[in-house]
Amino acid sequence: MDNSKTSETSGGRAAYPGLRRPLLALFVVALLAADLLTKSWAFSAVGDAHSRPLLGTWLSVYCITNPGGIWGLGQALTLPLTLVRLLAVGVLLFFVTRQPRGNRTGIFVLGLLLAGALGNLYDNLAPVMPWPGDGTVRDFVMVYFTEPGWWPDAVAWPFDPWPIFNLADSCIFAGFVLLLLGAAHLQVKRTAATG
Repeated sequence: MDNSKTSETSGGRAAYPGLRRPLLALFVVALLAADLLTKSWAFSAVGDAHSRPLLGTWLSVYCITNPGGIWGLGQALTLPLTLVRLLAVGVLLFFVTRQPRGNRTGIFVLGLLLAGALGNLYDNLAPVMPWPGDGTVRDFVMVYFTEPGWWPDAVAWPFDPWPIFNLADSCIFAGFVLLLLGAAHLQVKRTAATG
């Protein structure tokens, strides 16, 4: 029996745990639960198309449903966006399996993206699943950035209104920013085990 091959295989399994990542699963489930619970609370406590201030005029709960994507883009594309989210979950899981155990930042970023995609996908799949919903995503966080006095009148203030969003959108946005900043160091190919 070739012991070098056996040690490399077992070392490879140890270095690349695939989907056997209990902390990642806990992280994703916690973010997903927080997203679904906050959506449920907002829509039951405030109601659709209603508002409740939380921090003056700066932060409030304003419940709407969004048939499109992040920040209300693609309003007529609910089905294609649902399919994209399903594909995204598969791609993210593929990337999880390719990350070595030591790439904690990469796994954290993938966890953010995965939780966000699953949170909005939950709403999208409602018409064909045993939970309530019409396939549109529930958004409820409204942030208002007041135009500063120094802002030139000739230029429209870009944050009025800021798009209404949810926790899943926040996870996607944060994960995407970390990806753009190069913090994730994601690997597509597994490297050979060393040692």
